[in-house]
Amino acid sequence: MDMAEALSPDESTPGSFKASEADRQNVAQLATILDLIASKPAVQHLKAWVLAALAPAEGESALDVGSGTGEDLVELTKRVGPSGRAVGVEPSPGLRAESVRRAEGIEVVDGDALSLPFDDASFDAVRCERVLQHISEPGKAVSEMARVLRPGGRIALVDTDWATAIVYPADPEVLSRIFAFLLAETANPYSGRTLRALLADAGLTTVDETAATWLEPQSGAAQGYLTMMATTCAALGVITAPEAEAFQQGLAEAAARGSFHMSLTMYAVAATKAPAG
Repeated sequence: MDMAEALSPDESTPGSFKASEADRQNVAQLATILDLIASKPAVQHLKAWVLAALAPAEGESALDVGSGTGEDLVELTKRVGPSGRAVGVEPSPGLRAESVRRAEGIEVVDGDALSLPFDDASFDAVRCERVLQHISEPGKAVSEMARVLRPGGRIALVDTDWATAIVYPADPEVLSRIFAFLLAETANPYSGRTLRALLADAGLTTVDETAATWLEPQSGAAQGYLTMMATTCAALGVITAPEAEAFQQGLAEAAARGSFHMSLTMYAVAATKAPAG
């Protein structure tokens, strides 16, 4: 999931989505994480919203920056049809191979969001979902997307704001240390709240925006991200082993009563590039 970097005790471990770790990634693990996120109702809602906002049409060109397993690229390819072009940019060679394995015939190229391998004004529509949080220079990345967007073209950004994460119940002091670690380990943890500003700074005009909150089911208390997060933080000395055990046990007991809560809000903003002249 978005927090994969926080699940790994070492920055060089296979759980990282960082472009600098692309050649050493555990692709099966990353694909599983991406599939898990894609299944969340909030994420499905935002994906559908982005597709409607971009409205890629037959014969147009569309770009997916950070295309991952290629799930969204498949839909873009369908929408632009054989007379159009849909391209995914993905720095991970393993994820590029996985996306082509899953959907033969899609176009995925090696590239970095900070230096997109395309000429100016190459695309009618550009999407970028949950990528900017992993980039230390998000303004540069959005400027690159604006550069390759044609006059009158559409762009949609989706990202998480990690300061919106809420977990209950938990010892406030322990939870504070866990969250501080998560924020420190994420390159751009407040990405969601900055999307409008990034687009404006790139000379683009916002036309619509929305948000969706990921509500974790009760089963998420005893497995998945929170359990791994506590284990990782204990391994790194962020919290003690007894604190991690108490954290996990408290969530599991709450879930058994139906009182566990975890939520995280993601934001989406659509904008356009001014027409020529």
